[in-house]
Amino acid sequence: MILDVLSAAEGMALSAPQLARSGEMMGFTPGSMRVATSRLASEALIESPRRGEWKLAKTGTWIEEQTRWTRLQDLVQPWQQDWWVVMTQLVPRASRPKWRKHENALWHRGFVEAQRDYFIRPANLALNFEQLLGELRALGMAEASLVFRATEVSDSPDLALWDTTNRKALYHALCMEIESLADSDKQGRDSDACRHFLRVGRKAIWALNTDPLLPESWGTNADRDRLVALMPGFITQGRKLWLEQLDLA
Repeated sequence: MILDVLSAAEGMALSAPQLARSGEMMGFTPGSMRVATSRLASEALIESPRRGEWKLAKTGTWIEEQTRWTRLQDLVQPWQQDWWVVMTQLVPRASRPKWRKHENALWHRGFVEAQRDYFIRPANLALNFEQLLGELRALGMAEASLVFRATEVSDSPDLALWDTTNRKALYHALCMEIESLADSDKQGRDSDACRHFLRVGRKAIWALNTDPLLPESWGTNADRDRLVALMPGFITQGRKLWLEQLDLA
């Protein structure tokens, strides 16, 4: 939540009382906000330009991933019918937290497990081998993974593995909710409206940032593109409400 609010501030530093106020609006105590702020600072996700003020750090994996949805079209290239493959038979599954981190790294780049320890995605990402490998490792892929590119595979994955039906339904629902929030006079301009904007915006950005970026020829991206088109105006409207509540507008 702190990262979301600081992101809404667009580079402005927020004071500790302003962060506490934003936390109160979302149901968090001042104490929990202080603890979270300290943790984020120790992880170099936020920085303090002046005593008692905080802003997002300028670089880092979180920043890159958070803004990924704004450049989706630049992240892909025409698909040449080849595949990225990750084999994980050398990665132990005994530690569930480590395996989840590893699996989430692959999932965040659109890989699905077609068979046990066999993860695959179409090689339409605008990345060379070293770039893809670096991103997967930065996201938490286990070092023992084997990554390669294949021109042909004996087990071509079923489109259903990407759960495109449910993702399409999610995008449609988010578009409907964003459009219903467009009338700020109807929704009001109080803390309830702020909470609503933040929760919907967070869910929409998460959905877009985890989109598998499947080839256009597969015909699965229309609802995603509609949501992307709605987001700039929605974010501007929500940011204005939050800045008003924090006496920054």
